[in-house]
Amino acid sequence: MAFEFLFRRLDARRNGWREIRQSREPRLELPRPSAPAPARPPLPPPAVAGAPVPESEIEVRHMSPRQMADWAHEMYMIGWISWDEYRAALPVELHPAYDATIGALTGERAEPDRPRDMVREWEERLAFAHRYPTMDDSEARRLYRIVALLRWQAGPQPYDS
Repeated sequence: MAFEFLFRRLDARRNGWREIRQSREPRLELPRPSAPAPARPPLPPPAVAGAPVPESEIEVRHMSPRQMADWAHEMYMIGWISWDEYRAALPVELHPAYDATIGALTGERAEPDRPRDMVREWEERLAFAHRYPTMDDSEARRLYRIVALLRWQAGPQPYDS
């Protein structure tokens, strides 16, 4: 047959003209299921049994050191943090001699009213406490509870319907 070359298979892996045609056609991609909403981190147990769930209106990802002090006081008063944790949660920028001591060493002035991400700042303090541990790691444990509460409060809030 003179036109035998037209019917010869060029690719041995393909079974027929339909597969060749389908491979050239663009495939429709089905939308992938969206990732589930990030779950809220678990709430650590309160320092005082029976303490109500904290409901602070302060945005912890955009909070000033003064607001952090108010937040810590509120958490202490409702029983979520102990006295030692409350003392550890007070920002050092509120100390009156900050500019003359720490500020002089770091070259930064105290800005107690400038909002910042307190979750990130306290995570950095916790990482520092882990890098340079003391004889008893009580400071790291206190900071861990503060960070856990801040993360819980910064997590996605459930919608009221």
